[in-house]
Amino acid sequence: MTRILISLIATLFWTACSNHSQSDKNKTLAGMYKLYSIQSQDSTGVWRESGYGNGGESYIIYDGLGHMAVQITPKGYSDFKWLNEEHALNEKILKAKIDSMSLTELKAAVTEFSSNYVYFANYTLDDTTNIVTHKRLISTIPSIWGTEVKRKFSFSGDTLILINPVVNRRLTWLRQK
Repeated sequence: MTRILISLIATLFWTACSNHSQSDKNKTLAGMYKLYSIQSQDSTGVWRESGYGNGGESYIIYDGLGHMAVQITPKGYSDFKWLNEEHALNEKILKAKIDSMSLTELKAAVTEFSSNYVYFANYTLDDTTNIVTHKRLISTIPSIWGTEVKRKFSFSGDTLILINPVVNRRLTWLRQK
């Protein structure tokens, strides 16, 4: 009986410690961050600035409960003149706007809108490898709905660094207060 009780207590203690570690990482990751830079690693191992996303208004949010969202927009995206919110959500007005646009204007609109990268996901953390897995629910790119991506994460003070090891891309995010 004593052995069973000791085993039960040891199991509960071990479980509490392992859950505490993941809970701590979730608390550390939880927050809203603004994109500072996107870098790609070249064939010599040097990190170089990527043009995409730098200078835009881009954010990532982790809620600490397993949900996240990210939006990356290029510099100047907010200057794109389109319709106000009410008109953009009115199918009749939207269709009239699109029908009145020239081919050049339509190409510019498609280019601008496709540069806006957004997805919402559920996420999990790996305690031992500092890997966050995003299980994407929806995105501005329909072909990635339901897909999963892994990002190595680390912190330097209030700076979150996410690395995509598949394409050697590093995103640096600054915590917002």
